[in-house]
Amino acid sequence: MADDEGVIEDELDELALELILSASRFTRRAGRVPGTTHSATTWQTLSELDVRGGLRVSDLAQLQHVAQPTMTSIVQRFEQDGWVSRAPDPEDGRATLIRITDLGRSELRAYRRGAVRRTRPLLAELTGSERELLARAAELLGRLAKRADP
Repeated sequence: MADDEGVIEDELDELALELILSASRFTRRAGRVPGTTHSATTWQTLSELDVRGGLRVSDLAQLQHVAQPTMTSIVQRFEQDGWVSRAPDPEDGRATLIRITDLGRSELRAYRRGAVRRTRPLLAELTGSERELLARAAELLGRLAKRADP
């Protein structure tokens, strides 16, 4: 019985690794949108702000797995571009929340449209049943991502 559990754990480990590597490679390739000079961290940070609302720089740094000074630089560039604004944290007057602006949302949408244009031809090469399977996999990955979120 213990051997069966070890085999299942090994299979789960292999599946987890393959999902992580495949999703990462796909995301990197799809995210190389012609004409954009911003990093993946830029778009991921804007996406977090769009989904979660106002966040502190320290929270953004933690979510993106970067040092706080790195995130501070990113946020400062966002501010210069008009993509984010700062507001006092209602729970702590000493802290500041970063919020995405309408312009930031517009830029994020444009980036996503570019990623979709880059990905669409690849999806068109798949059969209908393969696309259905991929749609189900995307749904499951989304569900897993929600459970893994801090």
